[in-house]
Amino acid sequence: MDYETHYADLVYLVNGDLAVCRYRFFLVNTDPKQVIVQIDNHRGPKNVLVTDYRARDTILNRIADRELMGIPFDMLCVALTNDGTHHILFVEPDLEDYVHRGFPYERSPEPAARGRHVERISIDSRNLVIGRARILTAHATPTPAAADLASVLDRPVAG
Repeated sequence: MDYETHYADLVYLVNGDLAVCRYRFFLVNTDPKQVIVQIDNHRGPKNVLVTDYRARDTILNRIADRELMGIPFDMLCVALTNDGTHHILFVEPDLEDYVHRGFPYERSPEPAARGRHVERISIDSRNLVIGRARILTAHATPTPAAADLASVLDRPVAG
């Protein structure tokens, strides 16, 4: 890892109860460049970050709005930690939100079934950066972290 930060706490609401997670960043400047955000379910319901995409998306978007503006979506990797177990998750942009915010895209009609046309939307990937669209993880499947990454995520905060 080229750089790692200290943990920051984040208070959130889940199922009407207050909970606390903490997060930190790891920056990797090798190819491919990556920003890994580790979210530790510090004082939240067990496995809520792995099983509840709504809570996860709320937390990720708060972190993104505060810390990650301008980072390309394809550089972001999320590590979810619960009781020493790590899961990796890759995020996707909310394209409807991107269009709604008025950022550049191209429309082109395309033939569909029964003589109808649908509208295809094309977005230059250089424009897909955090801050231009919300983060979605509803379709992502958390997978166990590889052993080498897990050992990095287990490291105590550098001092």
